[in-house]
Amino acid sequence: MADNKCGECGSRLPQGVARCGNCGAPVGGELRQCPACGKSIPVKSVFCPCCGKMVWNDMEEVPPVPEPKPDSSGIAVEPSGNAASDGELPAEELPASDSNDGDGGNDCVAKRHTALDRTITALLVAAVLILAAYSIYDWGGGGDETTNPYMEIVGEDTVDTPDPDRLNIEDASSIYGNALVHDNRIGDKSVSGPAAYAVVKGAPLIVGINYFSEEKQRPFFKLTQVRKIDGRWRCGEEKLRHEDGGVLVFDRDKLKLSGENVPRFVSIDGKTYFYFVYLHSPSRGVFGASGKHHLKLSLFNVESLDVVQLDYECEPVLVRGETLYYGKVADRRTTPEFKFLSAELDRLLIVYRPTPEEQRDAAPANASHKWQADNDSLLSLLRGGRQEVVFSMMRYGSPLFSRSDVIMDSRVETEAVIYYATYGGEVFGYDRVGKKFFIAYVDEHGAVPAIEINSNGTLHVVASGVDFDLDPVTGRATLN
Repeated sequence: MADNKCGECGSRLPQGVARCGNCGAPVGGELRQCPACGKSIPVKSVFCPCCGKMVWNDMEEVPPVPEPKPDSSGIAVEPSGNAASDGELPAEELPASDSNDGDGGNDCVAKRHTALDRTITALLVAAVLILAAYSIYDWGGGGDETTNPYMEIVGEDTVDTPDPDRLNIEDASSIYGNALVHDNRIGDKSVSGPAAYAVVKGAPLIVGINYFSEEKQRPFFKLTQVRKIDGRWRCGEEKLRHEDGGVLVFDRDKLKLSGENVPRFVSIDGKTYFYFVYLHSPSRGVFGASGKHHLKLSLFNVESLDVVQLDYECEPVLVRGETLYYGKVADRRTTPEFKFLSAELDRLLIVYRPTPEEQRDAAPANASHKWQADNDSLLSLLRGGRQEVVFSMMRYGSPLFSRSDVIMDSRVETEAVIYYATYGGEVFGYDRVGKKFFIAYVDEHGAVPAIEINSNGTLHVVASGVDFDLDPVTGRATLN
């Protein structure tokens, strides 16, 4: 090293530096020749700083073989193993590159940077591949089964498997809910409900229900078709239906459908329908129902988007501790679709089908006897100190007592209900909105109870051995 210049590229060097800032060569270090590009490089280099080739093994184990040189006759002569004997200098004695040889120094730096870029790029690609593999594993639950073994929708990606012939309601509902979220179909505050899957005309199809139900706003539900497009589940055509007030119930447990194959696809006269059931109940704040409950068995035509319904007008009854619904079909027809729905109605577990004895007890003349049979054990619990019970309260379309049975002076009322006591120890009410009669209390000893109206609209009953408040909307009796 002389005049503080790099012996490799000739660049000026500041005092005290260990390496050239231009080519990276060590200051005052020993040099060797790269077997690939011929440039001088530090003896201990593993990679050539000019061309990026790994040179450690090449220089230590496999010495480079010079090209044959022609002699004076023009015939190539293989060199001997001793380079010095052929007039060649050993690599250690090669002169340093002249910085004035064109752009040789810059080429060295460019080659070194290119090799570094290639190395960094390779490392980045490897890192991305490792992260991607881990992400796939992680999204799959660490290799375990996912909650939906058939299809997971994550952003734009899907895990696709061959279309099965059948898919249970839970998995179909999961795919349906994911598709609604993915395609932004739930901005109307609706709730994702049950769905069903089928292969229709050779293509997989899911139809599901999402609904909105609040007492202060008009409820509605939508039927949405979800189809596979380019391997992904996407929302397609939908059918919107509104109901006039009340509350919509699609919960399969509340409808006693959790063990039933509902909803499902059915074929009627060559047409494909999506069969489903829901309950349209009057608003909870209105006694007796503005009037009636409607259990609606429905068929949705997947091609025409028409909906056919059987309307079962009914009222809730408490039978052996379970709330069932008893009523009649509002409008009977003779179409194939209606025959199918009628047959399904006969199988629904939520429908009350009284025995002949129960039908006799359900007659208005037997209202007192039925109330006692349904509520005797509950009344005993209330008398024994149970804070709260729910009485069974049947509604009747005709009067329960003659005028001579009623104590007319006992009348108490609210805007929705009129109550009377009878000489036989009963308390009965008349629903002004639903125009129905019902029993509120029967004293087993025949003692006439005292009744009055509380400020919150509930009925206060003081009878033999018991003092309670009764909410006529829910049948809930609370001990005082």
